[in-house]
Amino acid sequence: MTKLPRTLRWTLLSLMCSSCVMFGQPTWGAGDDARAESGRPHRVVFHLNSGDEKVQRGALNNIKNLYQEFTPQNLTVELVVHGAGLPLLIKKGTPFAAELTELRKTYSVNYTACSNTMKTMKVTREDLIDEVGDTVPAIVRLLERQEQGWGYIKP
Repeated sequence: MTKLPRTLRWTLLSLMCSSCVMFGQPTWGAGDDARAESGRPHRVVFHLNSGDEKVQRGALNNIKNLYQEFTPQNLTVELVVHGAGLPLLIKKGTPFAAELTELRKTYSVNYTACSNTMKTMKVTREDLIDEVGDTVPAIVRLLERQEQGWGYIKP
């Protein structure tokens, strides 16, 4: 048996290693089939602290878009709102009340209002839309969710 030149041996070894990696991994862009097969639940916390209606609209659109890709059985979303974003959840003033209600009704989206921001803005629980579940410090909730393995999105 003849000995192969050193460069040829390294080339063959590299090809063998890369083919093991390539064939053992799912392909990028596998799309819906890969998501459907995984069936694993996804948990995502959205962090909103903007009073800009375009940013708020974007966050709500992001949530809807996620639910178009995943079933409500495989996706849990929580929207944590604080600072300048808090008016999104206040009955008097939010232009998105109907949409927030529909997201809660259709997909069980959870809404959390920052209790520290509420104190600063002198907002009571009664001032918030009925769909708000919790009023806790936003920074605490965001930390807890990330420690629990939730995905984090800040639109």
